[in-house]
Amino acid sequence: VRYKDKKDDEKIGIVSLSDNLISDTYYYQITVFTGLRKDAGTKSKVNFILSGENDDTDVRTFEDPNRLIFQRGGIDSFVMSVPK
Repeated sequence: VRYKDKKDDEKIGIVSLSDNLISDTYYYQITVFTGLRKDAGTKSKVNFILSGENDDTDVRTFEDPNRLIFQRGGIDSFVMSVPK
């Protein structure tokens, strides 16, 4: 049971995006739940653009240098900062 608990802990975490700027004043937490089906996870680099009514972000990248992200059954949270 402890082995499974440790594996679950490896699938959960929160990390700031590496391209966040200290001068940014707004912060968003983005949480991604990866499914439990076979082959649900990915090892691919995942990029995104957040679009709003008045503005869009540049292309941003989900990454965590300390662990694998988007694993099957995982919960990955990221903090993204933006200027406005």
